[in-house]
Amino acid sequence: MFKSLSLIVALSTVTSVSAQVEYTPANASAESKVCVIAAQQGLSAARTEAQKHGIFISRFSQTLVCNGKDVREIAKQADQSIQELAEKKVALIAKTPSAETELCIKAAKDGVASIAVHGHKARSLRCNDMPVKEFVKQYGKTAI
Repeated sequence: MFKSLSLIVALSTVTSVSAQVEYTPANASAESKVCVIAAQQGLSAARTEAQKHGIFISRFSQTLVCNGKDVREIAKQADQSIQELAEKKVALIAKTPSAETELCIKAAKDGVASIAVHGHKARSLRCNDMPVKEFVKQYGKTAI
């Protein structure tokens, strides 16, 4: 039996200061370019760019200073901002007040194991025209 759920997708409204600031290089030096990349894309991207210019960025000790801050600290803020902006939340809203729809919502929020007590009904359950396990895999970690 096919039961339909409405999905409301909203991007997380959490933003940090580093995501709102525009970084530009102070000059054409490789170090300035690396600092900008660290601030916008994170440490991995900065290390890749630095290697192209023969600059070594240590993960453990200060090797490059950008505007008075260690490049690792700036990159860490960028990584957090990117992660926060990428997180999305999904609100599951029942289109119909049926038991199957409620099972789909419960499975998305609490996992497939939470509906296992319903036996055969849970195994054959389809949510938004997909098997319940696939539905949970797609929406389970983002359901609110």
